[in-house]
Amino acid sequence: MLGVLKALVKQPYWVIALVLGVVLVAFPCVTIDKYNHWTPHSPSTFVPVVVGIGLLLLSSVGFGLTLLLKRATNADDVGAGLDLTRVNESNGVLWTIVSGCEIRVVHGRIEDYAHETGPAIVLPCNEYFDDRCVGDTRSALGAYVNRAFDGQAAEFASLVKDECKKKLGPRVQQQKTDDERAESFGPGHCVLLIKPLGRSIPVALVSTTTQRAGEGLAARISYLFDGMRALVACLADACLNEVAMPILGAGHGRIDPPLALVGLLLAVAEAARYGQGGQRLRRVSIIVFKKDANSPAEVDQVVVRRALALIL
Repeated sequence: MLGVLKALVKQPYWVIALVLGVVLVAFPCVTIDKYNHWTPHSPSTFVPVVVGIGLLLLSSVGFGLTLLLKRATNADDVGAGLDLTRVNESNGVLWTIVSGCEIRVVHGRIEDYAHETGPAIVLPCNEYFDDRCVGDTRSALGAYVNRAFDGQAAEFASLVKDECKKKLGPRVQQQKTDDERAESFGPGHCVLLIKPLGRSIPVALVSTTTQRAGEGLAARISYLFDGMRALVACLADACLNEVAMPILGAGHGRIDPPLALVGLLLAVAEAARYGQGGQRLRRVSIIVFKKDANSPAEVDQVVVRRALALIL
């Protein structure tokens, strides 16, 4: 009996309340004779029963609070080791500073930036830099081009092809599909169009996906790092230091948007820290796709905040 009492004392308070409550409710209702026969009957007094019921209620409340506190602790542990205080927020925009570069994450659609002046627009494309990306309005590239270059998508695709031949390295023949071969420039390359078709907004295309027979379109996180290095080199030559881009690698690249965002933020942070010669990025805006005001964003704000804290 003494051992049982010692073990009971070491238990959480709600366990002790549970045991005592059961004893106080049951004891007045049972008589035990000398032969250890149990005889139930109506309680002779209700005082211990009432106290026992109170202890049972206390035990239930205590158990519920324990579960809530444990869940809150687990949620806090997800961000353990991250300095969330260095991530700022205003009007739904989250940002932080890495090596003097303001890295911002906003909700919206990249095509809504089609008529804004200021940042160069960075768009994803496949390793072939071909017109199929331009014509697909379900992709970030297609959606932007068909808004910014309304009626000139074919001319834009032709311009990209000519610039790739001038600026990118040698091409390699690849089996694109079962019945088609095409010339690939490889993933992780960038071509920058300073004034495409007379527009004042520079547009950079970064190859973030491959397409091979039997594999379809696919992206890798490593392509984002290669692509950001190539982008910074192009921006340095043009003396540009402010860009806006969707989450590269998501969508047709088939990387889950939260993972693609984390990979892209890490790639941008690396580019911001090391730059290209004396050229440094000043502001990078990453647009997390959000169809409209009533639709959920591709990436939850909690993930965005912790991802920004991570790159610090």
